[in-house]
Amino acid sequence: MAFLAELSESAATGKKAAIYAEMKRLGGVPMVALIFRHLATLPGGIEWTWDAIGPAWREGRLQETAWRIARAAPLQPLVTVPREALAALGVDDAGLAEIRIVLDAYNRANPENLLSVLCVLRLIEGARALRPLVGGAWTPPPAPGPLAPMTDVAAMPPAVARLIDLVAAPGGANGLRTVPSLYRHFGHRPAFLALAVTLLRHRVDDGSIDRGATSILAPMNAAADELVGALSAPPAPDPGIRIACERFGGALIPRMIVVGALLAQALP
Repeated sequence: MAFLAELSESAATGKKAAIYAEMKRLGGVPMVALIFRHLATLPGGIEWTWDAIGPAWREGRLQETAWRIARAAPLQPLVTVPREALAALGVDDAGLAEIRIVLDAYNRANPENLLSVLCVLRLIEGARALRPLVGGAWTPPPAPGPLAPMTDVAAMPPAVARLIDLVAAPGGANGLRTVPSLYRHFGHRPAFLALAVTLLRHRVDDGSIDRGATSILAPMNAAADELVGALSAPPAPDPGIRIACERFGGALIPRMIVVGALLAQALP
């Protein structure tokens, strides 16, 4: 199985490492999202992208808008998992705190990442600044953490790989499989991952996750139309930037916003 290329944080150097650090600080998160780790593998991809959207992140308006939209999304909650059930799965109080940190981090990151890629797509299509950013000081919230480590997709135990396969995004036109990073933080907790996948599969099958994603995507698109009026960028240096942003922005990130919110609500 071939997976989407990514540049890990540990392998990033020079300008890429500096961009990763600024993204984490301004995003109020302890990790760099898969979409940006992938863009970093394309010629000029992460540099062009950050030059384009970085000004909106530094102002804080993009993040605040994205978080507000995600909080307002109408979602049908999962059942609440009793502490006793989690304990039977090997999740004690420390383990529950670890899981909460992961979900808090991704529930903060995914909305801001979605709004970012929607703005990038508009810039690729030729949108140009009509007005300047307001500017002003903005202080991001402190990042939750530390995060449990991610399982390497190329070295996942077969049982974990089969679990994630039930909810991972199918291969695109290029056949590359995309495994959302959120699930990879639970690779060392296969029992909890099995429970999460079981709860989510029903919502995948009945279409409610897709409906929730659609309810988020509409206001995010409207917000991107507004935000991009203060952004500008030269032509993108690589066609893969558009391909990646269309895939992540069209379905993958909106669904993971729903997934993260549902799992957080299901915790005791």
